[in-house]
Amino acid sequence: MAREQPKKNPYIAGTTRYNMKKIERVLFVGSKQLGLNCLKTMYSLSKETLVGAVTFDDSADGRGKLADFKAFCSQHKIPLFVAKNRADAEKIIQAQRADIGIVVGWYWLIGNETLNSVPHGLLGIHNSLLPKYRGGSPLIWSIINGEKKVGFSMFSFTEGMDEGDVWFQYKFEMKPKDDIQSVLEKFDTGAIELLKKYYKKILSGELKPKAQKHQEATYCAQRKPEDGRIDWSKPADAIFNFIRAQSQPYPGAFTTHKNKKLLIWKATLNPETYYGTPGQVARISPDGVTVICGDSKSITLKEIEYEGEKMAANTLIKTINARFHYSQPLTSEIAENLDLPEIKKKLAAYINEAQ
Repeated sequence: MAREQPKKNPYIAGTTRYNMKKIERVLFVGSKQLGLNCLKTMYSLSKETLVGAVTFDDSADGRGKLADFKAFCSQHKIPLFVAKNRADAEKIIQAQRADIGIVVGWYWLIGNETLNSVPHGLLGIHNSLLPKYRGGSPLIWSIINGEKKVGFSMFSFTEGMDEGDVWFQYKFEMKPKDDIQSVLEKFDTGAIELLKKYYKKILSGELKPKAQKHQEATYCAQRKPEDGRIDWSKPADAIFNFIRAQSQPYPGAFTTHKNKKLLIWKATLNPETYYGTPGQVARISPDGVTVICGDSKSITLKEIEYEGEKMAANTLIKTINARFHYSQPLTSEIAENLDLPEIKKKLAAYINEAQ
């Protein structure tokens, strides 16, 4: 028996859909500070169309703003729904019968049935200049790849991965001093600026989205914390980008020092040429710890974290005999599965035989 295909929402089939139904009911879906700022902006611009807000309990996350959402919605008599899980969230979204939804800071997938229940669709922010960098961790990949300009897109959710029409985009040029934290701060400012500029035009139908050029799309694979390991054989500018792409609030780029993880939060790129082994410490100065990279250029480590303590790099690394290697350290998980005393016994026997 053939599998039944999901029904497509006629309102999200092409750009002409947005004239088919007047937008009178808007639902906010999201969390975190940017989500709260967007909700406040939506309320200030068109409080009469805002029918409610959907969030979730992220109190365990240091960035969570659930208490602030509750306070704001209570003050302005906005119905607030705190979803227990993804299924609960979808039921809530469908039940509100909104004409359109604005999604900011949402971490659960939204299924086709829910997408199709909202006539003008759900609009969300993707941290890339679509159609480039569709998928996971787009801003990290953009910075790793040395993109000169980065930005975000407000687009319509569809069944495909980040394939929906684009309503507006925000972009700016990366500066040498920028890292992912400073970029995200600029994104937050830009999101509110553009929401103020375009939100009422979306509701009135004055603003129409544009279809993406799908033939130009690129895609990002999901990243894990262990993907942050630095390969010192790469050029210095690539390592510099790699570090600043994963700085706080992300897990961080790292290397190993005395078989323990050393996180690098801030570094600078140097113009001088240093001949040596990639990963070798070439210089220690009041400015930091200079490390040779694969192209005989170098970076200077500024802020690091070692054994849970953040510090200046030159307070930990005090000798140019230090070397950072790409080899995988022995983790506690691996060690638990090894019979270390037996391995040491066999190694000692092997050395004796060799002598």
